[in-house]
Amino acid sequence: MPPRLLIHPLFTLQYSVQIAGRRQSALAVIRFLTIATAGAAIALIAWFPGHWLIALLALPAIWALAKGRGSATAVWIGYYLAGARDIPIACERFFAGHGELSQAAALELGILLWFLQAIALAAPWALAKPNNCQLGHAWRAAAATLLTCVPPLGIIGWLSPLHVASELFPGGRLVALLLGLAAIATAASITRSAWARLAVVPIAGLALVAHLSEQPHTPKGWVAVNSTFGKLDQSNYSALFRRSQEAMLAAQAAFDGGDQVVILPEEAVGLWRPAVRFWWEPFVTSLTGSRRTLVLGADLPVSGTDDATPGLSKEFRYTDSAIVLGATHGRLDSRQPVPGGLWRPGARVSARLGSLRQRYQIVAGKLVGFSICYEDYLLWPHWRLYLHRPDLLVSMANDWFASDLALSHIQLQSIESVARLSAVPLLRTVNR
Repeated sequence: MPPRLLIHPLFTLQYSVQIAGRRQSALAVIRFLTIATAGAAIALIAWFPGHWLIALLALPAIWALAKGRGSATAVWIGYYLAGARDIPIACERFFAGHGELSQAAALELGILLWFLQAIALAAPWALAKPNNCQLGHAWRAAAATLLTCVPPLGIIGWLSPLHVASELFPGGRLVALLLGLAAIATAASITRSAWARLAVVPIAGLALVAHLSEQPHTPKGWVAVNSTFGKLDQSNYSALFRRSQEAMLAAQAAFDGGDQVVILPEEAVGLWRPAVRFWWEPFVTSLTGSRRTLVLGADLPVSGTDDATPGLSKEFRYTDSAIVLGATHGRLDSRQPVPGGLWRPGARVSARLGSLRQRYQIVAGKLVGFSICYEDYLLWPHWRLYLHRPDLLVSMANDWFASDLALSHIQLQSIESVARLSAVPLLRTVNR
């Protein structure tokens, strides 16, 4: 570089500005990564391998302290990336396992979904960050929390910070959720507002009172049977018959142990075809005669569609359901099957959403609420639990593709949080 240019005033000024801009950009990146790492650490503390949901209150606190929307968003992106870290491998196993995509394509799809979910769930927090860093954090934090909890965004509303309500106010139901929002709002304003610091005292007092209540117990004679059936092959009747026989043997072993109500996992027997119903008819008849009840996971063809293999060229719709057989009869359809995996709006084959107005089922004289697989991760499908407490909450899952992942542990933590929030005993059955 010619020496005369180095001493030219305009060039020197321009060069200094460029250096300063690069330094500021590097500092911004470092700040973003540092805060994102903090969000990831909170995810690991609150959820598997940690079990301290109280740590979720650190998220709105860091969000409020961060300078600028970029830094404020970073904590949530880090949190959702760490908490949902198993999405790529789960997608690879699920879609490649069903032969819908190659392993490489399924993994690429999983990575894309992993990043998209973090961006989507962090977006309300980015928009809610006030331009004036001193004002509005409390109600904005509460609003962002609600936006990520309820549809449409709440369809992927896993890892909600509102789960802190179950840790602070177990058994409080709707009141606990409202107090949980208040706790999140307080955490977002704790360093900026005197009223927020004063609010800590009554919130802590109410939490102490809530922990004095006695936790409910599972009724006697009920059992949830975990299975190791693996992935169900629905391409031929021989495989379907073997699965039905395995499920009957597992149920019979539980009944032989003296239990009166036995629960098997989600989609334990796949599509409830005429052939499958025929195979189960003698077993169900024997249950009716002995006044015993089986709760079975199955896919039920929707009225008006062809009751055949979903691989046919025509449109096929079904419900991911829990059916009650034997001495008691009933049915509950999943209100939110897993998006992309089962629920595929507009696709040729798709699960259909169950009504949110479905009531509790009466099973062997007990009022029972249900959570079917993907619903375990969400708060909103269980709205009735927050208003009216049943005798029991039954969770049914089919985790053959994720049983060794953190995903399955977080799923259990999430539905345990819902049950604790509602003071309802939980029975959970999982197929691995």
